[in-house]
Amino acid sequence: MESQLTFAEHDAGDVTVLTMAGRMLLDDGDLAFRKQIHALVDRGRVKVVLDMAGVTYIDSAGIGMIAGKFKTIRERGGDMKLAALTTRGQRVFGMAKLLLMFETFDTVAEAVQSFGFTVR
Repeated sequence: MESQLTFAEHDAGDVTVLTMAGRMLLDDGDLAFRKQIHALVDRGRVKVVLDMAGVTYIDSAGIGMIAGKFKTIRERGGDMKLAALTTRGQRVFGMAKLLLMFETFDTVAEAVQSFGFTVR
């Protein structure tokens, strides 16, 4: 079984890229994701790109958590965008009708640029 969800974070100007790897399930992964997003919001980092390339599995609870934290960020005047969704991720988000809510991009660079920051 693959490891739980891990995170790496880096800033591109006022945009934070949160790279996730592993499985996002109704367990510690959800709690870890919630804490990670709240830590960003508490620091005023409300322009967020979720790099989903390393997410090997996501269940409906994981999708719900992302949608809930999207709302949290929006309430703080920010935005959350998705980058590098796997084929399965696209299918799961599509079935949940969440591709209508999120802006999605093929690459992290494109997502960051959509906030108006140029990636070198």
